[in-house]
Amino acid sequence: MGGTGGGERLLGRGDDKQLPVTLQHRCGAENVIRKLRYMLTRLFFLCMGLRVSKYRKEVEALWALPEAERNNELERLLRKYQPLNAAGEEVTSLAKLFSSPPLSKQTLREQDSQGSGKKIGRFGRHTAGTTGEPTHVSLSRSELGRMLGVRDYCFRHYGVKLGEREARLWGRREAGGIKQIAKNFVMNRRVFHPVGMNSVKDIEQLLEWSPDYLYGYSSLLLEAARILYSEKVQFNSPRCVVCTAETILPSQKAFISKVFKAPVAEEYGTTEFDIIAFECSVGHRHLVNPWLIVSASGDSILVSDVSRRSQMLINYQQGDAALIESNSCNKLGDQKEILCLEGRSINRFAFVTRSDKFHSVAFADELDAYMKKESVIFGFVVLQKDYGVFEIALNTHSLDGLESIEEYVANAIEKRTGFKISVCCTIDNNPFYGKKGYFVQNIHS
Repeated sequence: MGGTGGGERLLGRGDDKQLPVTLQHRCGAENVIRKLRYMLTRLFFLCMGLRVSKYRKEVEALWALPEAERNNELERLLRKYQPLNAAGEEVTSLAKLFSSPPLSKQTLREQDSQGSGKKIGRFGRHTAGTTGEPTHVSLSRSELGRMLGVRDYCFRHYGVKLGEREARLWGRREAGGIKQIAKNFVMNRRVFHPVGMNSVKDIEQLLEWSPDYLYGYSSLLLEAARILYSEKVQFNSPRCVVCTAETILPSQKAFISKVFKAPVAEEYGTTEFDIIAFECSVGHRHLVNPWLIVSASGDSILVSDVSRRSQMLINYQQGDAALIESNSCNKLGDQKEILCLEGRSINRFAFVTRSDKFHSVAFADELDAYMKKESVIFGFVVLQKDYGVFEIALNTHSLDGLESIEEYVANAIEKRTGFKISVCCTIDNNPFYGKKGYFVQNIHS
């Protein structure tokens, strides 16, 4: 853990109003309070029927089994629950599962409306996703308990337990309703939104609260790190920082780790399944939920949950594209890992003409290289509204000029792809909200 400094310190950046920050010492009494608060949260889970410890131990036990034995357990669950696939056929074996057609969000909604799902879920989640298609997720106590057990298993890899003090950096300020306040209290977390006129105040409050770990959108974690970077402020370092919902570049991740003095882990998850993959301490994004079968098919990741009864999710299309490969790392979950996660398939290509295109990951690679070369860090989104013309929106005011980025990116893309493109950089005063990658292609939307 990082050291602490006493008394009043100033936290500010640029033209922001400087505000006093009282940095707290961690003492024996505070550690006792933290432990009691953690125990209270875990007691809340038990009272709600969410047996997190039980399922976390099951996760550990299943990943400790040889693959053949683990597959036998998955086969047993399929025979027990007999879920229906997108064609309305019972799936009672792994062979039948792998041969099943993809399940789209629309088909899932139709199945639910026809009563194909057993509707035993007591907990609900709602998501519109990046396609804007509303989807309701129904979960029973055991299903939600499994999700939380997987989350606890992943966090413990970094010395954190689910239920310890969490600072969540989320996409928008919360309305502060009683239901949300109660949920955050039960989860032992506080939500921060370090953007806009109150950004410095939010970081002040975050440091004063001294969370055990940080969790949130990559862009907001980067923004919080940028606020702290210019100030020599001592604070209690979190044990880890978890980036989710948005892609993050290696240079940005290294910067966040340096500022917060903590390891940074990437999480890949969805509302439907919670955590699907989680980064281990040496950098592999392992599959971590033993009840999920994850495969890559064309432009989409397909996910099946063999333990789900409230909704039947067999070869469910995520819309994200990725490579899934095996490695020799056994530090976390499966030895299969997710590589080259590329976001929505409709946003994967940058078009120079109607027929000429290149993969949009080129922008991320070249801007990452620029940041390393110039020792600068910024967030960005590349926008395309016309053929061969690209706007790079930057959320920074610390750059001396934008022409160097424009020239660097245009030349690097031409050298890499052979295509000449036009690049224009702009400053976006609002960091980027919501789940999105680095590239937004509006020609075909």
